[in-house]
Amino acid sequence: MDLLDNPSNLSLRQLRAFWLVAHEGTMTRAAARMHLTISALSMLVRTLEEELGVRLFERTTRRIELTEAGRQFLPTVRDVFFALDSGLQTLQESKRRKSERLSVVTSPLLAASLVPEVIARFREQFPNVTVTLVDAPVDQVVAHVREGKSDFGICTADLASTDLVSQVLYKDTLVLACSPDHPLAERREASWGDLTDQSLILLTSNTGLRRLADQTLGQLTLRLKPAFEVANIQTAVGLVAAGLGVSVLPAYSLSRVDGQRVVSVPLTDPVVTREIVALCTRARPFSMAAEAFLKLFTKYADQSTI
Repeated sequence: MDLLDNPSNLSLRQLRAFWLVAHEGTMTRAAARMHLTISALSMLVRTLEEELGVRLFERTTRRIELTEAGRQFLPTVRDVFFALDSGLQTLQESKRRKSERLSVVTSPLLAASLVPEVIARFREQFPNVTVTLVDAPVDQVVAHVREGKSDFGICTADLASTDLVSQVLYKDTLVLACSPDHPLAERREASWGDLTDQSLILLTSNTGLRRLADQTLGQLTLRLKPAFEVANIQTAVGLVAAGLGVSVLPAYSLSRVDGQRVVSVPLTDPVVTREIVALCTRARPFSMAAEAFLKLFTKYADQSTI
C-alpha cells in the first residue's frame, strides 16, 4: 500500500479513533473524547480495518481487546501522532520566531568584542528577529537574567548561580599581553614564571580574572606585586600598548585589538582556561532563536581566539 499515491486510504480521524479506543478500552469513552456517537466511531474503526485488511479489535460484550495485528499497529500510530505533534510545535515556534525579540545581557568587554559580530551574523540568518544588547557591569549580569530583564546572559562560569540554567559556550584561554617591542613578544609561548621580573598590570582583586591569576600564581608559589591595578580590561590593554608593562588577559579580549599595539603570547606551565557560559532561568528557557544565537556565538568565539 503506497499512501503517497493513495492519500485517501487512511485518515487521521480513523487513526485517532483506533488510538482512543485502544487507549480507553471502551467505545463509550473513546466516542466521548472524539465528540462522536458510538455508531460513528464504530464506522471509523471498521473502515480502517477494511483499508488495512486486518481486524484490529476483538469485540466482547464488556470490553474491546486489541488483536495481535492491533498490538503491532498501535506503536506505529502512536509514533505518527507524536511526530505530527512535534512537527506542529516546530512550525508554531518558527512562526513565532519570525517576529521574535531577543534581549541579551553581557559584560562591557564581551559586548564590545565578540557579541557585536555575532549579532551581525545572526541578523543575516534571522532578519525577522530583533536583538537587544545590554552591557551591564559584570556583577549585574546574573541579576538581569534572574529578574527577567533579559532573556539570557553571557558571562564567565564563576558568576553562574545554581538557581539558573547554564550552558557552556566555549573555553577561553588566558594569555600574556605585551607591546610589540617587548622582549617576550617574539616568543612562541611564555610561562607564568616569566612574569616574575616584569612590570605587571593586573585587574583589581575583586574581579574573577584577578582571582584566577592569583590562584595560579599561588599554586606556583609565585608572589608578584603588580605595578598597576586597574578596574577594567580596556585600561589594562591601554597600559600594555603604551609599553608600561605586561598583563594576563583572556584571549577574546584581544581579538579586536590591533596587533601593532598589543601582542598576544600563549601562557603555559600551566595553560589556564575559564568557561564562558550562557544563563537563563528555569521558567524562561532558551528559545530556538536563542539557541541559534548561542551556536553562532560559540562558532565565532572559536574562530576569533585561535
